[in-house]
Amino acid sequence: MKISTRLRYSSRLLVALAERGRVASTTELGRELGVSPLYLRPIALDLEKHGLIESLRGARGGYRLVQSPSSITMLDLAKIQENLNLVPCLRDPSVCPFSQTCKTRKLWLKLRKCIEEFLASISLEDVIKEEI
Repeated sequence: MKISTRLRYSSRLLVALAERGRVASTTELGRELGVSPLYLRPIALDLEKHGLIESLRGARGGYRLVQSPSSITMLDLAKIQENLNLVPCLRDPSVCPFSQTCKTRKLWLKLRKCIEEFLASISLEDVIKEEI
């Protein structure tokens, strides 16, 4: 398993916005995070589309958190940026003729559930305070 770059940068972007407590542009965030603003913009648009941040236009425009860090879970973020279906048959059992009888499919279902429960138990605030 590998965590995507988009998820890693999304989490870092949210942490940076939460710690600032104010509007920040993708240019400013990019400098701080060592990431191209051009790469951050589509990530920010995904986060905005899902209601975690909002954009403000104008000379002092940029992005800010919409929700409190304690109300955003890492599962919320992972569901935006990751496919938590570890194998294709978890999303669509019809892709595998053995999905109904496969004993290992149950293992992957249980692992996905463990990952989801773990991520749901950690808020953005927990990450910021390093209370993981």
